[in-house]
Amino acid sequence: MPAELIDGVAIANRIREEVTADVAKLVARGTKPGLAVVPVGEDPASEVYVRSQGRFSDAAGVHSVRIRMPAAPTQPAR
Repeated sequence: MPAELIDGVAIANRIREEVTADVAKLVARGTKPGLAVVPVGEDPASEVYVRSQGRFSDAAGVHSVRIRMPAAPTQPAR
């Protein structure tokens, strides 16, 4: 079976367009979808990922919220 070259950027763009259209339909019916992200600690790679997800969510019309949590717990375990 020969290898098939795929264009990941084109596929990602098509998926983003589809999601944006679906979100617009939901918003037109009075429902705005949302994404909540709760990163724990300070991992630089996670920060990059969370920021990019926030940008993509905003571009698609999805409400996004980031709730930062410290790496160390603030309450004792029970």
